Amino acid sequence: MRTVIIGAGVVGLATAHELLRAGQEVTVLDAGAYGQGPSHGNAALVTSVLSFPVPAPGTIGVAARSIVTGSQAITIRPQFSPSYLGFLLRMARATTKSNFAAGTVAQDILTRMVLDGFAEYADEGLSFEQHTGGSMHTFTTRESFEAGVRVFDDFPEIRSRIRVLEGTEAVHEVDPGLAPEISYAYYAPADLQVEPESLMKALVASITAGGGTLREHTEVLDFATAGGKVSSVVTSEGSFDADQVVIAAGVASRSLAARLGARVPVRSGGGYSVDVHIDDPTRRPRTSVMTDTTHIAITPLDRGLRASSGMIIGQAEPTVSGRVIDGLLRDVRAVYPDAPLDDVRPGWAGLRPMSADGVPIIGLLPGWDNTYVATGHAMLGLTYAPPTAKVLRALMEGTAPEAYAAFSPARFGVRR
Repeated sequence: MRTVIIGAGVVGLATAHELLRAGQEVTVLDAGAYGQGPSHGNAALVTSVLSFPVPAPGTIGVAARSIVTGSQAITIRPQFSPSYLGFLLRMARATTKSNFAAGTVAQDILTRMVLDGFAEYADEGLSFEQHTGGSMHTFTTRESFEAGVRVFDDFPEIRSRIRVLEGTEAVHEVDPGLAPEISYAYYAPADLQVEPESLMKALVASITAGGGTLREHTEVLDFATAGGKVSSVVTSEGSFDADQVVIAAGVASRSLAARLGARVPVRSGGGYSVDVHIDDPTRRPRTSVMTDTTHIAITPLDRGLRASSGMIIGQAEPTVSGRVIDGLLRDVRAVYPDAPLDDVRPGWAGLRPMSADGVPIIGLLPGWDNTYVATGHAMLGLTYAPPTAKVLRALMEGTAPEAYAAFSPARFGVRR
């Protein structure tokens, strides 16, 4: 079985690794170099808890205010095109309580596969940077803390994966370096820190050792089709025959699917990050931290820490200003007042693929018998890479449970 995967980010590489293990002949194509899209600069956090889609109750008000202020957890860049407005309307529908609950239940199918997926990588001998520091969501007031914890009320199984920390002593027992005024949090002890570049390097090594092929700087131009199937992928470097195709190209998956007459409701969600080198390990954070007011994530790594932020829907180009990075570093200082933040590397920006309902899109492309899509992971591409690969393999082998239909692009009611 010859499978061509378009996209060499973490999702595409994880899929290639999984399908090679299943005995398939795999070729991975990327228009640039592997791992240079949003996979490269993500938060480096792997979560076993955050199954909640981005479009949540209240999101629309926050996003609407962002058009004026530009300083909300979710920001919208206005675009006056029917397809973009249609995407935002779909997103608005996803914020109702019932749709948010359905999205959370669907996404938690993937979340419950995450830790086993990364443990399997370690068991297979993949060598990459991984830490078991857990993650903490901090709150500045009791009111915001109670509201944050209340989100779990309708999801008791997810609630069982966190510990509520109330009081300065409880919070600082997990990480003594936090600012003394932080006294409310919930903690997910099973969460991981995974340095994405090291993981992708390990996956590429595994793919190559397993007989797979990675073709970088190979732009997809078109598809050859026959009888409802894609028979080959036409690229700038020639054609690649295929029995199966997986489109896992992030935001570009939308335009690639459009070449096959299919509509995949994915838009860009801009984000940015910065790495700070801290030589003294005792002065690095002990856990990953997410904040309630400044909306940043801070993750400890071997080299120091990574700080990240941003969900800028509709951002056209992956850019970030020095002013924004300076603000991000000020926010880090507020959380870790004693951390040395002098050795700062250049800021990074990327465009994450955001689906209209916030749930990843994984499944057969409508109207095609052998072409799959895997995109729309928003801020959780690293987290959901191993489970996405498992879902695709099960779909291809005909062993997928009914519940996996929740990820199908057909849920949007679009047809070729």
